[in-house]
This record gives sequence, structure tokens and C-alpha cells, in this order.
Amino acid sequence: MFLQFIGAYTSALQMLIGEMMKMKLGIISEVFKNLFKRPMTVLFPEERIEIPERNRGEHKFDIDTCISCGSCAKICPNKAIKMVEAPPEFKEKYPKTYPQVDLGKCCFCALCEDICPKGSLTLTTYVFLATFDKDTTMRNPINVEQID
Repeated sequence: MFLQFIGAYTSALQMLIGEMMKMKLGIISEVFKNLFKRPMTVLFPEERIEIPERNRGEHKFDIDTCISCGSCAKICPNKAIKMVEAPPEFKEKYPKTYPQVDLGKCCFCALCEDICPKGSLTLTTYVFLATFDKDTTMRNPINVEQID
């Protein structure tokens, strides 16, 4: 009985060692196969991968066509859009409330773009939005720097 146990144990051990050798050889062959392939990554920002045409990136807002319905803010699943008033110096020209987008909260689902009845809010293909300053993720309805 003891000899049967030792025999079964030895055969199981041999089988395990055989499987481990196959695994190691498989890993080594995979390493050599990938060693001479072209890398999957690029040296950003010197090299860039082409952004697909239908990719969703930063929001573009046309304040002159906006009717201030607030549908974009209501449908946003992450509550990244808030309706805000225009700055005091533009209050006379733009008396309503307009969408302010927080790109830090946005999941770029484009529901706001789909629901906008006038097409005032669209998503561009600009995706280079990484920043260390969270205050730069807010997109105000009136970009004062562009107007001045």
C-alpha cells in the first residue's frame, strides 16, 4: 500500500514537472517571438497615433445658437454639466444660463451632443486633455480669452 502511494505520488510529481517545463518553454518562445516585433506603444509626444474621425474629445459650445433649455445638464450621467450665468460683463448680450462642462467628470458619452435641439454642444476630436491642475478642466460657456 505504501509503495502504491509512493508510485502515485512520483507519477503525479513527474507530470507536474513536465507541465512546468512546457510552461517555461512556452513563455521563453513567447518572449523570443515578441522580442523582434514592432512595439505597440509610441514615444508620445514626439510620435502620435492618428485619432479616429469619430472619436469623442473636448466639448465645443456655440453660445449664439443655445436656447438654454438645460437638456444637456439633465441628461449628463456624471453631472459634469452645470447651467451657469454669463459673467457680468456679458450679461446684457447673454442673459440666460448656459452649460459649463467639467471635463474631469465627463465620461465623453456624447448624450449632451445627441439631445441638444440646436446642435450648440458638440464633441471635437481633441483628446489631449491631461493636466495637473484640476481648475483647467472646467469649460465655461464664454471663453473670455477668445473674446478679448
